[in-house]
Amino acid sequence: MLQHAWRAFSRGQRLHRRGRISEAGEMLDEALSLLGWNPERPPAAGTARARLITKTLLIRSANTATQGNTAEGLRLLDYADEFVTAEDLGMLMHQRAFILWASGRLGDAMRWFDEAEPYLAEHGPENIYAALFINRASLCRDRGELRRGLENIQRAVQLYRDIDVPVNRAKAIHMEALLRLDLGEVAKALLSLDDVRELYRKHAPELETLIDFSYAEAMLSVGMYQQAIDRWTESIESHRSAGEHRTAAIGEFWRAVAAYEDNQFGLAERWAHQAMESLYEQGNEPMAFLARLLILQGRFDSGQVGSDFADKVSRLCDALEQRGWALRLSQARILAARARIRAGELEGIESALQEGRDGPGYDALAESLARHLAKAELAIARNLDPMPELRRGLDLLDEYRMAFGSVEFQAGVSALGIALASKGLIYTTETSEPAEMFWWAERCRAQALRIPPVKASSNPESREVLGRLRQARQDLWNVQVEGEDAAEAAARVSRLEETIRQFDFTKPGPRRQAARVATEDIQELAEARDTVVVSLYEVGGDVRAILAGGNGLRHVRLMPLEEAAELERRLGADLDALGKPFRLPPRLQASVEGSLRRNAEALAKGIWEPIADYVGDRQVVIVPHSRLAWVPWPLLPQLRGRPVTVSPSAEAWWRAVHRTSATGPALVAAGPALSQASGEIETIAGLYPGANLITADQSDPEMVLKALDGASVAHIAAHGHHEPDNVLFSRLDFGLGPLNAYELLGLDQPPSHVVLSSCDLGRSTVAVGNETLGFTAALLHAGTSTVVSSLGRVPDDMAAEMMIEYHQHCAAGATPAEALAAVGEHRPWHPFVAFGA
Repeated sequence: MLQHAWRAFSRGQRLHRRGRISEAGEMLDEALSLLGWNPERPPAAGTARARLITKTLLIRSANTATQGNTAEGLRLLDYADEFVTAEDLGMLMHQRAFILWASGRLGDAMRWFDEAEPYLAEHGPENIYAALFINRASLCRDRGELRRGLENIQRAVQLYRDIDVPVNRAKAIHMEALLRLDLGEVAKALLSLDDVRELYRKHAPELETLIDFSYAEAMLSVGMYQQAIDRWTESIESHRSAGEHRTAAIGEFWRAVAAYEDNQFGLAERWAHQAMESLYEQGNEPMAFLARLLILQGRFDSGQVGSDFADKVSRLCDALEQRGWALRLSQARILAARARIRAGELEGIESALQEGRDGPGYDALAESLARHLAKAELAIARNLDPMPELRRGLDLLDEYRMAFGSVEFQAGVSALGIALASKGLIYTTETSEPAEMFWWAERCRAQALRIPPVKASSNPESREVLGRLRQARQDLWNVQVEGEDAAEAAARVSRLEETIRQFDFTKPGPRRQAARVATEDIQELAEARDTVVVSLYEVGGDVRAILAGGNGLRHVRLMPLEEAAELERRLGADLDALGKPFRLPPRLQASVEGSLRRNAEALAKGIWEPIADYVGDRQVVIVPHSRLAWVPWPLLPQLRGRPVTVSPSAEAWWRAVHRTSATGPALVAAGPALSQASGEIETIAGLYPGANLITADQSDPEMVLKALDGASVAHIAAHGHHEPDNVLFSRLDFGLGPLNAYELLGLDQPPSHVVLSSCDLGRSTVAVGNETLGFTAALLHAGTSTVVSSLGRVPDDMAAEMMIEYHQHCAAGATPAEALAAVGEHRPWHPFVAFGA
């Protein structure tokens, strides 16, 4: 019987290690049944039966706690305490520490881990001794003791070099990656997570969902909130299915955090309530308190607070501190301080806002940003200047952003500073001169463009995957043309794109950025070029404009942002209708053109007429609000025929003007399936002596990419696709596959002037941090000064006709904005915009 029980115990232990919690519980119960376990008649200490019952109870206790019944798990350990031997006492202490940690009793857990260590060091087993360092590292992580946690996990990794338990070795490497993530070493952490994923796939496929959980943490740390939410949602479902209710509930909490950071307050509160109930059910009271705090934080930010709000938050903070909890505790205390400031209770607030943790990583940064925001609010309450605190906070964010080589991460990080940026915009708009408003508006936008690009595709493995992606895209297109089921081919494309994104995410940043440009320098350049810079932002629900380049800087209040955004949407719909590949019936064409004209006039009335006198007949550079990024500005009546450039920021425009131009041969290339492309590119190539001409039948994306490098001007007539959900894979189609936006960041010398004459690659996706991403944005980030591209699909004949005329003007010496104004002046509509400078 003992032999059968041992087999059942061993199998249950293996199942538990692999995350198959429910099955493990059933097998462990079978082992206890075979052993005749009865808590009212404990076995005699020291017998083989007693030792096996002890071992089984130890695993079953953790298994029970993992399923959400912490009290029962601890009770099983109490039973074992009556007959445990000295050889097994260390294991029992370790298991008690583990369950206490899992239930949020961190101080008690640390005490039991420390007491277990000498017993395990003397008696083993060596695998549990190594596991102690993994679990204590996890506990240190929850307590915010990251350096101590790193010491523990490095000891575990060292021990597992000599212990043949590959699953636990993978878990140790996994925990080291998480601590690296907390310390701000995101690229290094993601590389380790990729290694761990392969180890899990090989040795314990059931644990791979843990990697998705960890990736979600990484996405949260760089402001990519929706991606974090998506990964946590998948992970929660997987863990619940496997019986891992504890991990699922923690995932529910962090998913609520991501929704809150994304300003989805209603969704965040619903998910936080769900997490709170799950955590209470499992006895994890501290994390349930955190969920309650998150609900209160959402209500604070949406203005739903009562007179006792600060006291509620403070009581929850005290309860967490009594349990030895550090995670998000300082941020919660800052929230209580902000509530007291809002209520006018300023006495003693400075002590509540004293400096906290000073270190790398997302949590330390989030705490520092919250503290700077609270100090700024305190300054405002005392009629003092809040701007020094707001600047210090955004300076910290700059340092954090420069650590990342991924453009997506750089853009996402800006989301972490939205509260600081918004507070500064409101304050300067209400109290300051236009120069300060202009400077602060620039401080809050297109910050990723200040960071020099890290080459995206220099990694040989990345380039190999890019080649497979091109072939997969071609296969997908072939399947779609044949009308066959494309699900499998589309899934392969998606997997390859995700692999390339992972390469991108692991790139370290350059740790440097372009210097800021003074407002006076922008004003001086605008005056010298007979140009007005129109910088648009929002305060109080209205679009505001700061104007530079005329007689001094000026601030003008414009139309409500919601109305302007709706007009942008309508204009986009009109352009999409007019850009259909087939001719609209004459009456419908006239109707759509009339709608476009009316919407353009309405937007001009709200945006342009209030600033028209200041602008006069000068050229215009528009720095749009993120929600107006798709406005076809050249179609506004007063701007038709006027040189107009759209730029991500005034600083980006200034830098683009001063950038050294590439001087290599022009590139003129075409992709397949464009009826007018052949004549278009041959005529345009004839305007530029020595141009590289790549026809549709020869079009190879590698060849095009090579010819782009160093070209003075590049004209590309190829179908393209803007991918709003995966912007680095917005692409141009060539005969031998696509050219992805991702690849443009690897150019040594990007073209100075690029024209994309087909499709809607002027469109961009606005990241949470109000940074723009897309094909055009990638070219600007790579260092191209001017990109002329379309905000909608373009009929082939219109594109060919316009672009030939456009390049004739450019070849005669016109700037891109001047050439586009000339060719667009007498056309009732067109979707082309000059971006950059």
